[in-house]
Amino acid sequence: MRYFNSRACMQALLYSTKSLLALSAAVSLKVLDAQDSDGNYLYARGRHKYFGIGALVIFFAVFAGYGMAHMLATMVNVSSTGAIIAGCLWAVFQWCLERQMIMSIQSDASWGAKSMGLFWRSLLALLSAITMVYPFYVDSNRAEITVKTGELERSRLIHNLQSAQQATGLPALQQDVVALDDKLKKAEEKLYGEPPQMAEMRQQLQTLRELAKTEERRSNGQIANWRKAMTVALSAEAVLLEQKISAAQNRINNARARCLRQEQDINQTLIAWRKEKLAEKAQLAEERHQANTIVNKARSDAQALEKTHSAHIQAASHAGFAADFAATWDMLQNDVHRRLQFIWWLLWFLTIELVAIIVKFTNHTDVDARLNADEYLLKLGIASNSRVRQAQIEVAQLRELTALKGEHAALQADDGISAAALATIRQMQQLEQQANFSSSISSGNASSGLRSLLQETLNTMNANFLRLLAPK
Repeated sequence: MRYFNSRACMQALLYSTKSLLALSAAVSLKVLDAQDSDGNYLYARGRHKYFGIGALVIFFAVFAGYGMAHMLATMVNVSSTGAIIAGCLWAVFQWCLERQMIMSIQSDASWGAKSMGLFWRSLLALLSAITMVYPFYVDSNRAEITVKTGELERSRLIHNLQSAQQATGLPALQQDVVALDDKLKKAEEKLYGEPPQMAEMRQQLQTLRELAKTEERRSNGQIANWRKAMTVALSAEAVLLEQKISAAQNRINNARARCLRQEQDINQTLIAWRKEKLAEKAQLAEERHQANTIVNKARSDAQALEKTHSAHIQAASHAGFAADFAATWDMLQNDVHRRLQFIWWLLWFLTIELVAIIVKFTNHTDVDARLNADEYLLKLGIASNSRVRQAQIEVAQLRELTALKGEHAALQADDGISAAALATIRQMQQLEQQANFSSSISSGNASSGLRSLLQETLNTMNANFLRLLAPK
């Protein structure tokens, strides 16, 4: 008993598998399993062809569903259950798409139609192959993609820091601060320096001092000689010598006064210079303080902006699919070996997916002949039924048209007689109603003259009605 149950289960499983393969290949299982009287399959060659096509369609659907589930599973905000459900839905969609492509292929079509059909089907096959290749490529290069993701994150963070500083104008403000520091340093040096004309003024003071010393030596020599001469001179000569001595002394004092005035000018120039440079230094220090305040605010704004964008960048770098896709694209652009690996896998999956299409296009089997014959007969029957139905509609239209023409001719022959008779009948009915109403009101006391008048009127209308109905 157990043997029979297992055998029935195997037969049911085999039948279900064949039904799924036939459905995937868009062929009826009855056609594929049709047998002759000896138990041999009528369409052995086409049977294996379409079972193989159905297996390929299922294979592509399963791998496409896995690829979609893998891509969704790498996203942070998609759960594993949601990714599996989406993968199953995508597998069903891929199965329907592959099945529609197989159904739309006619192996006995012209080569031009085959070429056009192969072109757009190849594009769809390419997209499906990319969907299937991507998850395997990511899994096989997971370590390298993780490293590349970190590099991309670091470069984006650096760029984010630079762009945040530029957005707040921090580099330009820092340059202004550096320029102010340079001016402040120069002002500090000038404060402890001397004005440009100070060397000339010192040179003039040195010259005046030398002249004063020369004049003092010469005048002192003359004064000494004059003082000696005064000891032996007369009073008048002594007065003259005294005047000379006084004049010589005045010249010495004047030379000393000029030196003193020059020294005072130098000191006043130095004081004015230092006051001016102190004012400039104080102004530059105030500007430097204001610039520091602006720079600190801009730095705070840049840090806040950089922190906000950095959070998004770090979240994106750990987002799964987006980060993996960006790293994969960067690897395909810059790494020749990874690019060759991706192209090799893509060509392999694309070739496998094109096998079913190429086989359906190029191989015309007995099943194709049977399907084409059935389709041709069905189209022929539909066209025949359409022609019969069209003829029936035309006959019905002719009958209705003939009836309308007969009614039109009868109305023309009547020439208004029926209408006049109908009006007469309506008038007779109205008169009868009036007569009955009058009799009910008078309760049998109506005059014989009114009744006779109504009777004569009815008789006259009946005569007129009969005359109208009489043939002319």
